[in-house]
Amino acid sequence: MADGHSKKLVVALGFFFFAVMTFLSGIVPTFTLFLLVRSLVGLGQGSFYGPAYGLINENLSDRHATLGMAIINSGQGVGQILGTLLASTLVIQNQDHWSTPFLVLALPTVMVGFLYLYGLPKEGRPIRYGGKSVNARGGQQQSLISSLAAKLAPKIWRPFFKRPLVGAYWLLFCSIYGQIAMLTWLPTFLLGMKNIDQRFVGLIASIVPLIAIPSALILAKKLDQTAHARRFLYLFVPLSALALVLGSLSQNSTQIVLALILYGLTGKMMIDPLLLQVIRRHAPKGRVAATFGLYNFMGMLASITAPYLTGWLTDVTGTFSVGFDLAAALLLLGLLGFGLSQRNAG
Repeated sequence: MADGHSKKLVVALGFFFFAVMTFLSGIVPTFTLFLLVRSLVGLGQGSFYGPAYGLINENLSDRHATLGMAIINSGQGVGQILGTLLASTLVIQNQDHWSTPFLVLALPTVMVGFLYLYGLPKEGRPIRYGGKSVNARGGQQQSLISSLAAKLAPKIWRPFFKRPLVGAYWLLFCSIYGQIAMLTWLPTFLLGMKNIDQRFVGLIASIVPLIAIPSALILAKKLDQTAHARRFLYLFVPLSALALVLGSLSQNSTQIVLALILYGLTGKMMIDPLLLQVIRRHAPKGRVAATFGLYNFMGMLASITAPYLTGWLTDVTGTFSVGFDLAAALLLLGLLGFGLSQRNAG
């Protein structure tokens, strides 16, 4: 829909729906309804990734595109910091009801929808970025029915699964698996396994995005000026896997902090700008938003798998180490698959 229509409208409507479902998450009376509402939140969240990165791809020159995508991507790091601190402060320290963070976050979610709807230039009008005049629309407008029919046709989907793109999808899955496994279970790991004072849990859990945000932005700026930037993946991914293993083996808070710093410098947020370059280079013409959306879909499969599998392994083995070690092994397998997919890809 975003490739054939207004990208910013798709994002805005998604955020409005996202906000309503977030508010309802805090007031529903039963756990079954809570699960239903949380699943509907995903409908709103899913509207963001493809259209937002599609807008960046259309409105920025090659000299600035990676940095632009990294700035948007850094928002998840800011959200991790604020969300973790908000939840730990309100619920753990102040003993507020568990629903309070959902109610608090509904308002800024609505505001983001209005920012996209009214704060961006009108699509279809030339905009000057990076010294070049570009068209903010990109592609011809189609009817809703014809655009959906075209996208559902199997032949149309083949370009989305070119070998370089599949390699990027696979590595993203593996990197998000590690990130989600850590983010989901880190507070429990710190409280239950390492006996960290609950006052410091939110702060320690925020170390990764605090380190990753500036590092990713600096890297992205360099990538816009560097040929064959994806070679950095062969350094970052093994170090990221090592950080997960060191974190699971840590014996005190100092070792945990050092492992988290290493992960922040080499983990998912550092890997993303490199993978986004691959997606941008090989995306089918006129289907950039759909390609980024499919890329995000493949990554989100890991966000479903990682929490459940890590929790199950912890129940079976009595330790988080196996779950974190699996995440590290997946990262290395992801790098292997990515490397094979990029041979002679250009």
